[in-house]
Amino acid sequence: ARARPCSSPPAAAGTKRRDVTSEIKRILAAVSAEDKLQVSASAAEEEILQAWKKLVLLLHPDKLQRLDDETRKEGAEALHEVHAAKDEMRRRTQEACAQVPAQPRPGSAPFRCLDATPGARKYEISWTLPDVQDPSAPVEKYEVWGPRHCSELGETYDWVLLATLPQLQSQFIIVEEAPTQQDVMWAADRVLRQTLSLTVHAVNGKGSSEGLGFELPWAAAFPWLRGMGSLVCNQCFRLTPRGGRNSWTSCAGCGVGLSAELAVVVRCTGCGGEVLWQRNALSCTCCRRTLAVNMPQRRRGDARYHSGGW
Repeated sequence: ARARPCSSPPAAAGTKRRDVTSEIKRILAAVSAEDKLQVSASAAEEEILQAWKKLVLLLHPDKLQRLDDETRKEGAEALHEVHAAKDEMRRRTQEACAQVPAQPRPGSAPFRCLDATPGARKYEISWTLPDVQDPSAPVEKYEVWGPRHCSELGETYDWVLLATLPQLQSQFIIVEEAPTQQDVMWAADRVLRQTLSLTVHAVNGKGSSEGLGFELPWAAAFPWLRGMGSLVCNQCFRLTPRGGRNSWTSCAGCGVGLSAELAVVVRCTGCGGEVLWQRNALSCTCCRRTLAVNMPQRRRGDARYHSGGW
């Protein structure tokens, strides 16, 4: 007689599916991080990582392919909960036992401009990773911060988080296309700041290190930030490009001499950036809008003379 096929493999597979399903439900029902990982509240970091790896392997999406859609969705949620539980327990362990990481060290070439195109500027900053991770002060991640506002005196404030980077990444590129990063760039543009300030912090569950500061060459690095300021005529009230070397400048409208005391700061009505003269045009240093074009100087009595305009 022919032997009946063995039915144990399907039964084992069914048992395995039931185990995965029950584990998913257990994780989703657990309240605390230690219950999700099934470790004690005082577990060492190595024990936490072992429990986390075991559950990550069990809940890997490839392992859930044969389950129904609802269970796969719950499995993805449970996997997210496992990651969060691991991070929470490591943070608590570091809060209790670890020290704040050491300040990052600058790289051999701390910064470089990758693109100076208006509207698409890119600057790269870099730092040195520690040769050996200090177990008493581990680095979990790096944070890059920059100021969203600068005063007329060049002071920086309202610092915002630009990026959170993994512990093995040692460089960051600030790009003008990213909204928050653009805010930081334009803050320096508005006051024609000579440098753009950024800081990098090493972070773990205990806290953040002292910041590694970067001062990126700014106003002198981009031609449109090197324009001429304006003088306002006290006779015809017209704006005139301020002369470079001479203490007196002839008004472009009525021709009278204008002293440096008549200098004014003109702001863009759209973005608030300072407006400078560039090749006979009055342009915003931030959004690059052209607000006016300097007209040729005319003498009084000329039929075309007028005292209005810029």
